[in-house]
Amino acid sequence: MYFLIKLSFYGIICIIKKELKDIRGVCMEHSNFEYKKLLELKKMSMQELSAYYRKLRSYEYDINKPLETSRIKKRIYFLTKLLLKIDRLLSGRKLILFDDKRSHNVSCGKVYASSHVGRYDIESAMEAINEQVYFVMGDPEETYRNFEGFFLDKIHGRICMDTGYNISDIFKKYKEGQPLTSHELELYEEYKKDRHICEVTCTRRIAAKDNILIYPEGAWNVTPRLTQTLFPGAARIAINGNGVIIPIGIVRDKKTYTVNIGSEMNISGACESDVKDITEWLKENMSSLVGEIIFSSNNVVSRDSLGDSYQNELDFISDIMSESENGYTLDIIKNTRYNDPDYPENVFGFQYIKRL
Repeated sequence: MYFLIKLSFYGIICIIKKELKDIRGVCMEHSNFEYKKLLELKKMSMQELSAYYRKLRSYEYDINKPLETSRIKKRIYFLTKLLLKIDRLLSGRKLILFDDKRSHNVSCGKVYASSHVGRYDIESAMEAINEQVYFVMGDPEETYRNFEGFFLDKIHGRICMDTGYNISDIFKKYKEGQPLTSHELELYEEYKKDRHICEVTCTRRIAAKDNILIYPEGAWNVTPRLTQTLFPGAARIAINGNGVIIPIGIVRDKKTYTVNIGSEMNISGACESDVKDITEWLKENMSSLVGEIIFSSNNVVSRDSLGDSYQNELDFISDIMSESENGYTLDIIKNTRYNDPDYPENVFGFQYIKRL
């Protein structure tokens, strides 16, 4: 173990040297973007930091910056596996691989689409997938300056975007056709472009036969449903990148995460007009995978032992949110998940959650 850890840090140092070299090259070639030094980044507020990285992603998109090769990240994937295992052991988590239905003979890019159930579902899915993937991360502001962000950027691989949860009122006004001020319109366009850049980058990765891990529910599932309504991005990315979709169902029970990996969804020949149907198909598959885990137990539970359903739901939500970090709140969940007007919490209101 000591040798592996020593080798890991040696690998990290090599990656740092390479990244610094690449950054210097980019700065020299494209000097009209004001790249910030590390000390300047550390002095920024979280809002300033997020705005800086949105502008950086926009600039690199505008100059059509080539994708960084995934070759190095795939070669050092053993570092990812080691660090994920160490993190799991230190946090006292348990990972159960319920089933893996993949054929493992796919030569195109893979869109791993996972259910979103709690704090450690990302690490659990990464470890269960057991191959290098680019994690699609929304609102990464808290990770720009910590080891988690370094690990995802330099070792594992990630694709970032800001969801715009903090300007949800502006998105709502725009959707309802209300007039926006010039500042509001500027913010709306900035966040909209950031989302677009993320999807384009994901599509380019899939077209290059890389893999991504995406959470199409958009937020933790704090509802009684097996799966929430999905955003259509996963289907669009797979179609436009000529890839396949692999659904993943996860069930969380305290510190135990049970992962069920489905078989590849063959969408060859699909086009933009099929996105809605494929998204529904994906949701059905994800729900089935979650259901397989839940209903695999032969334990018989009496109705009397279930208790009050309302209180059970509050306890369920409280248990999930007890592991929340980096300011992830119920309001953020409400503003980042797909807004389906037919769901009960949108018909009857979200007030029952406020009691927490």
